Amino acid sequence: MDYNTSEPLPFPFLTDELLQALESHYPQRHPDLSLSDREIWFKAGQRSVVDFLIEHQNRQKENMLNNVLENQI
Repeated sequence: MDYNTSEPLPFPFLTDELLQALESHYPQRHPDLSLSDREIWFKAGQRSVVDFLIEHQNRQKENMLNNVLENQI
């Protein structure tokens, strides 16, 4: 495996269980204003990754469905 390429590696299939666990660890909520700006941005970044993975899983599921439908034709 060549990690020196500019192309990102493809994601493995993202399971519902993984995303549910990430949701429970990094829920979408309003920031705690007692935190420093740095901590708020850090937590926002964590949640941003979860949101990205959820969107990526939706695309994976859509692609799988489209592939199944195309093979039925």
